[in-house]
Parts: sequence; C-alpha cells; structure tokens
Amino acid sequence: MPTLSGQTIQSTYQGLIKLADSTSGITSTPQQIQDGLGNDTGTRIATNFLSAPNVFPMTSSANFIPDYMGPGFLSAAVVPQANQQNKLNAFLFYDTGKYDYSAITYSIVSATTTTDVVDVAFYNTQYSSQTGVIPYQLIMSGITLSTSPGGVFFVQTNLPSTLSFSGSGGGWYYMVMKISNSGVTPTIRYSQNAISVSPTASLMGFQNGLVRNRSVNATSAGIGTNNNIPCYILNGTTNFQTSFSTTDGAINTGVNPYIMGFALRCIK
Repeated sequence: MPTLSGQTIQSTYQGLIKLADSTSGITSTPQQIQDGLGNDTGTRIATNFLSAPNVFPMTSSANFIPDYMGPGFLSAAVVPQANQQNKLNAFLFYDTGKYDYSAITYSIVSATTTTDVVDVAFYNTQYSSQTGVIPYQLIMSGITLSTSPGGVFFVQTNLPSTLSFSGSGGGWYYMVMKISNSGVTPTIRYSQNAISVSPTASLMGFQNGLVRNRSVNATSAGIGTNNNIPCYILNGTTNFQTSFSTTDGAINTGVNPYIMGFALRCIK
C-alpha cells in the first residue's frame, strides 16, 4: 500500500485529496473535493452538507425534513368492534427519532349521531415475556381527535406541545387510543393504517410473531394483531397512565381492533 512516509510534497501532492478552495478550509458553502491536480471527484462537502453522484444530498437544512412521519392512513372506513369502547387500544408504530411534531393528522371517514370521544396518547415500549413489546412510559397525552366526518380529506389536530421521540431515538412506539362512549358500540368510522395493508408489510418487521395454522399449512399474524401490525386492547386498563407495568399490558384476546392510521406533522 502506498505511503506518504519519507515522501516529499512535490512528488505526492497529485494523489492527495483537497477542497476546491485550497486556502480557506471547509466552510458552510459546498465545495468540490478534488485531487491534488484540481480534478473534481464529483463529491461536494460543507460543514453541514454532503452530496455525490447517486447520493441524495444530506444536510442539516430544514429543506430536507419530510412533511409527515408515521404509518399513514387510507380513505376506506373501518368499523370498530363491539366492546372496544372505553378501553385502551394499543397500536405499535416505528419512528426514526429524528424529527419534532406539531400535529397529528388522520382521516375520520364517517360517523353517526352517537357521540364518540376519541383521545390518544403516545408511549415508548417495554418487553413483557408474556405478550412481547407493550406500552411503557407516557410521552404525551391530552390529545382529543375531531370526530367530525372528514371524507377522504385530512383531519388535523394540533398537539398540546411539541412531540419528540428523540429522547429514546429511533425505535418502536405505541399510539394508545380510547373511544369513550357509555355502553354503546363505537359509531365513529376511521381510516386504517396505510402500511398495514402493504404487500411488503411482512418483510418490514411489523409482524409480532407468527402463528402456524396447521389446517392450511401456512402462517398468520401473531396473537393480538390485525393487518400485519400489532394492535390489541390492554386488558383491564381503561385510563392513560404515566407508566404501565408488564401485567397492564396483557392482551384482551376477545377483541382484535383495527389500527387507526395517522401521520405526524413535522416541524420545519
């Protein structure tokens, strides 16, 4: 392997890598990276920027922050099941831990005159040997969604404060939802999770374990799941808590709720 040891600058500068401006050093303005003869490498660099052929420019500039993050949602209506009301519905999702959020966006596609109140909260996760990954510590609550029908349009509710998962970083989190309605099967119709019906969902790590169905010699989603993404009702727990114990996270196998789709509005 070539070495610079014992060599002079005069005989080796041609193979050294330098910036286009040989005297100012790296700055906030992107510069070409060149060889010692001044030939461009095709890569540009700055204090907060890097780009090269076939590499999407990476920068700390807010211009590259996405509009939304989250699992997304569809326009087709989902009918909540009986016995789902007044209980906590737990929906697992992934977040990169990179962005802050100002609002939650969703689609309420239809509703009847019966009054349903929909509240949601966000939690990080913990592991339970009985039920797998379950909600753990409260990140944000006090979020009441609009139950006015939105058709195929966005319905957006501002969050009570900035929501961020940066404290825990990229990983799995829970949106926990409660539909309050005294003794009445929920009449709200919400859109389901867009990722949940993706043909590649099973390849994206959303399965919460597989169960072999011997009668058809195939596998299906694990217990407490629907549409390939884990969701279930917390058994015996009806109110948002500061934290859940592993026993709070037991799955109520009598009800397997559909996942309410949502997106989180990024702050730019």
